[in-house]
Formats: sequence, C-alpha cells, structure tokens
Amino acid sequence: MELDSTPDPGETAGQLWARREAMQAEASSLLGQMLFAFSYIDVNLGLCLAWVDNGTKLEALSRSVEGQNIYTKLEALSRQVAEKLPAGSKRRAAYERWIERVHAARVQRNQMVHGRWGIEAHRLKVVNVIGLPSGTQQSIDYTLAELTAFNQKLRALERELARLRERWPL
Repeated sequence: MELDSTPDPGETAGQLWARREAMQAEASSLLGQMLFAFSYIDVNLGLCLAWVDNGTKLEALSRSVEGQNIYTKLEALSRQVAEKLPAGSKRRAAYERWIERVHAARVQRNQMVHGRWGIEAHRLKVVNVIGLPSGTQQSIDYTLAELTAFNQKLRALERELARLRERWPL
C-alpha cells in the first residue's frame, strides 16, 4: 500500500483501517529513528564540550557535561564559541548557525516526545497533540514524508557538528 498517495474516497472501512495500521507502523519506526538521531547529536555535542582545549580538561569536563540536558549543552557551546572564536569570523558564524538550528530541532523533538500521537488515515496525516484536552492544546499534522525529512535533517546536523569540530576545534 502506498502510504503517501491520495486517499480514495471509496475506500471501505477495512481498507481505511489497514491504511491506519500501516501508517502507524511507519510513523512509529520514524519516531524511533528520530530518537536515535537526536541522541547521536546529544552525545557528540557532549564530546565536543568535553574535548574543549584539545582535551586538556577531559575528565573534569566529561563529568560536568554528563548530566546536562541538550539545552544546557547548547548554551555551554554558545559560551565556548563566543569566548574562543572572533566575532564576525566565518567559523563563529558557522557554529552559531548550527546551534540555532539544533535549538529549533530540539523544540520540535520535545513537542514530538511529550505529545500524544494519532493517525488520521483518511487525511494521510500523523497527528501530534500537545497539551491536555481540558486546557489549551495544539495539534501538529505531519505526513510520513515530513517525519522522514526531519530525521534526515537531524542526521545532517550530526554530520555538520563533526565537520565543525574537525575544521575548527574549540
């Protein structure tokens, strides 16, 4: 079954149920892949911070970074970049752009992880609902292609950090 095709208005209930099941299986796989991809960014960001100054304080920095969440690590990286790289330099701008994009991905990942999920098979949408039904809740629709693209973006961010660290170590 092609999951991102145009829905057939003449689908039977059984066909719609099968579409829902297939979409849920694919979305579950993609969300799991997202968790792996984000964890790779998180660990490599931690390694980047632990190896500041060519690893001269590796043990102490490793301990300090170990319990930090990704937001705190990104803020620590921002401080290191501001301290070690000249304002207006190409390398500082590259790190700053990377940090900004990871912050945006972190917000989206948080919504995905802390929201509830459902499938609207008739619309070919995977739905993430944030908030309680009794309060203000927000609904974000994704296609399977959009979830795939988010995972690709995360993998690209991981590769970019590796290139930044190699080209311009802190």
